[in-house]
Amino acid sequence: MQRRLVSLGLILLSALGSVSLMRAIADNFDPAEKRCAQNMYRLGLALRMYLADWDEVFPMAYERFSNTQPWGWNQPVAVPRNWQTGSPHGGETWANSLLPYLRWYGQPISQLSCPATLPHKLPGVDYTQRVRSPAPVSYAYNGYLHTYPQPLVSDPSLLPTIWEGLGREHWVGFAPVNPILRCDRPDKLCQFTPCQDPNTTYPLGEVRLPQQSVWIHKSGVHFITLELSLQTRRLGARIAPNSTNPAIDPFDGYNAQGIPSVARTDACGILPLFAPR
Repeated sequence: MQRRLVSLGLILLSALGSVSLMRAIADNFDPAEKRCAQNMYRLGLALRMYLADWDEVFPMAYERFSNTQPWGWNQPVAVPRNWQTGSPHGGETWANSLLPYLRWYGQPISQLSCPATLPHKLPGVDYTQRVRSPAPVSYAYNGYLHTYPQPLVSDPSLLPTIWEGLGREHWVGFAPVNPILRCDRPDKLCQFTPCQDPNTTYPLGEVRLPQQSVWIHKSGVHFITLELSLQTRRLGARIAPNSTNPAIDPFDGYNAQGIPSVARTDACGILPLFAPR
């Protein structure tokens, strides 16, 4: 894909984004929540800039190194790129792709996580082997948008692109994706397809249930839509056996700590709230 730099568009988006950001973040947020919401808005704006530069195609959620291999749909990608080995190859998924656009606001790495979250080191990762410091990442990318064409999105005002999808947790050195496309076949196109028949629809969906409470902030969990609407949803509003509102909450079966046990998926494992069409 050939990159198109649209300098004037970036400047205008940044100027408009700064004004909208002041309106989007409520004055009654506590300092940690205000920082979290601000970071998320800037990530949403960075995504819009990326789309302007890359022919209106969303960044990758997963990576692979050969067309004969399946996508690493269940293998989180290191942030910053290859911090363990220093290799110049790979790592070109969503968080690393957006980092250059976050330089408009200062230190890019610091804008990938919310200060209200707790660190989680991924199992099987040797954190003592490093050539630079791993970045904390608490925001999750909507994995249904992996290389998806923006013009196919039905309603940009409703589509969440990035959200606090891990609950009160950040991953040390890796970029979360949630929900996920199960792209496990190298001979098939890894692109979201609306569910018709789970026996023929490809790829199917997977959802990562938060391991920490979704009660991150007093106001709720933050989402940013494709149209840069910063939304706050009250997830886990009801504890099991009571059910939450499916129009608001992608999860259900919450325990007393605010951790869900069920994802509200369709027959293909897709969360309708995150489907681009």
